[in-house]
Amino acid sequence: MKLCLFFLFYLCISISTLRSAVLNPQPQQIKENGKTLVRPATFNVIGLENLPANVLRSLLRCVDDRTGRNGFPLRVGIRGDECVRKYKKMIPERSEGYYLAVSDREIVVAGNDHRGLYYGLRTLEQLLEEACENDSLSEVEITDWPDVAVRGVVEGFYGQPWSHEARMSIIDFCSDHKLNTYIYGPKNDRYHRARWRQPYPEAEARQLQSLVARAREKEVDFVWAVHPGDDIKWNEEDRDKLVAKLESMYQLGVRAFAVFFDDIGKGKNAAEQADLLNYINRNFIQAKGDVRPLIMCPSDYNRGRWNPETAYLETLGDKLDPDIHIMWTGERALSDITTDNLTWVQTIIKRKPYIWWNFPVTDYSNDRIMMGEVYGLDASIATDASAFVANPMEYAEASKLAIYSVANRTWNTRSYDSFTSWKNGIKYLLPDAYEAMACLCEHSSNTDVDHYRRRESEGIRNNARNFIDQYNQTGSWSQKDWTALSNEFSRMEESADELTVAESSPALLSEINPWVSALGLWAQMGQETLWLAEAVKQNDRNVFICKLKHLQVLKRCLEKLEKDKRPASIGTAVIQPFVRTVSQVAIRQFNQRNQTDYPAVF
Repeated sequence: MKLCLFFLFYLCISISTLRSAVLNPQPQQIKENGKTLVRPATFNVIGLENLPANVLRSLLRCVDDRTGRNGFPLRVGIRGDECVRKYKKMIPERSEGYYLAVSDREIVVAGNDHRGLYYGLRTLEQLLEEACENDSLSEVEITDWPDVAVRGVVEGFYGQPWSHEARMSIIDFCSDHKLNTYIYGPKNDRYHRARWRQPYPEAEARQLQSLVARAREKEVDFVWAVHPGDDIKWNEEDRDKLVAKLESMYQLGVRAFAVFFDDIGKGKNAAEQADLLNYINRNFIQAKGDVRPLIMCPSDYNRGRWNPETAYLETLGDKLDPDIHIMWTGERALSDITTDNLTWVQTIIKRKPYIWWNFPVTDYSNDRIMMGEVYGLDASIATDASAFVANPMEYAEASKLAIYSVANRTWNTRSYDSFTSWKNGIKYLLPDAYEAMACLCEHSSNTDVDHYRRRESEGIRNNARNFIDQYNQTGSWSQKDWTALSNEFSRMEESADELTVAESSPALLSEINPWVSALGLWAQMGQETLWLAEAVKQNDRNVFICKLKHLQVLKRCLEKLEKDKRPASIGTAVIQPFVRTVSQVAIRQFNQRNQTDYPAVF
């Protein structure tokens, strides 16, 4: 009997914990007792009169406007409010922290500050959304806060800038996942870079103003960045023009600014940059009184660019006002963020670095989409960095998969699991075709940068390597490897078909459509390559010619896809090398045996 009771208790706790795992980002502390209550139909909100307008709107969204005096008690407030006074000791004394409790008596959401309350309501909304499925709400106690104070994205890539609609969507996504920063700095925005002295035309200014308003509504700090380093003159006239441009953005509602000096041909003078930024900091940023600390991106923004002879970074560390943030990408432009690197750079720039992580950006090779796991970020980003922003792809919807995990990693560094977060992110973005989307992502996650390869096609990597090695040496292979590869190629083809007709996220599916098509084509080429090798092994001339012709047709289909839509590389780490290598060996062996001269397909 005791054993049965223990089993039931364990089962309840396991189910309860599983339910909490859907929260993103994962809270710092969760206590559950396995009990549930019927999801309230209406809510009696206590503390309504003290809420800021945007928090009130978040609350109403959370409860679907179902409020009334006879509803289930929902107590909301921030530290110091009378309505949550008895929960004061429960509220974490952390910026953006909150306390949330669901019991059979009431629900309470108490923030350490307004943003903490906003985030607490977002967590409650997730709990209520989960409860909709079975009309029951878990009794839970959550104490939560972010590990990294400043978390978000930097639209800092080269190539096609995001549309206004995409930016609005990204701001909403950041808010939903407790990211608090959006830096606007697309390299190909002329008024950010090439025409930085000129004000934005009226239509573009109105769009930026609406972005700023949306970000403020969603508790996201909108940072506008200017990139003057290509042609700035180090004189009073250009200095005043830069301040005037910042003032024009201030008038549009911007209250956070950055100045970029990355990737410039001229102006790489640390002393001049520091003098200019100190002037802006003292006479504009600090003088305004309602503007967040200034951010700068240096010309030497990673250790690979560091040169002790020029002492560029050392000069910034010595001369730049200590409250100005300095951005940093790590060992190189593309790199993991490690404790050793963070420790090293702090001694050089005399402050914690503001991390600009170049992932999932693909402007160095935009025929790819980075859809793999987010890993390679040491937990020390919580203690040794002042901020963390990820640089996404020009494909905003596809970038959300990585942003989802960045939100998880920067909020709660200790409980983060890259694989679980990746799976949950896929389910969140495309719930009606999760397995098919996962297949695409597994085979679309490698860079073309030798020093920064990412995991891709791991499920068949060993099978492909074994097959190639044995085939080269003996002309044969293990049936186990052949079957595993064949099954995966079938899965790829079926996944491409399913994604072609999926409906739950039209914007995402539109962006990734070329890669979906490429997935299906490479799947077929993989399958035909296996049969090509089998035909050579059996010395079956008719099957060989049939498979070879189909392989040639599929390659032409791929070329047409790249011409009509866009180049879409997929499976570059395992699948493409397998198809190329095995097909070449098979054709060469067939030619040798039959004294023919069929050319290689690849």
